[in-house]
Amino acid sequence: MTPDDDASFADRKQRTAWMLCSPNNRILGRGKQPFDTETQCREAVLALVRAADRLTPVSTALGSSGHWVWRVELDGVPVAVSHRSYLRARECQYNVGRFLAALPDGLLTDGRRSLREPPRTVERMTA
Repeated sequence: MTPDDDASFADRKQRTAWMLCSPNNRILGRGKQPFDTETQCREAVLALVRAADRLTPVSTALGSSGHWVWRVELDGVPVAVSHRSYLRARECQYNVGRFLAALPDGLLTDGRRSLREPPRTVERMTA
């Protein structure tokens, strides 16, 4: 039985997401969307690994800051995103390459880690 199946699980509002970490525990990338259960999350990760040859990286400059972010698409649908933004396009492209290279060899681990919500985007006001 997983916590998803346990009726006594404390907080049903929490959702499950995945992230891919390097051997030194840095986050290489994360899933685009959270899942209602850990089982759904695991199935999505396994499907992503099986479809690794159909993944397409896309880099985008953020208009407000000029920083770069990446996403990975599977058949045109975003499935993974960068965990952070990058100052330069080449850094962004290098890091999405690291993510794609590490994906097939990633290990699924048991258990959960509590993470805070992603930071909200704040636009700077100019006087």
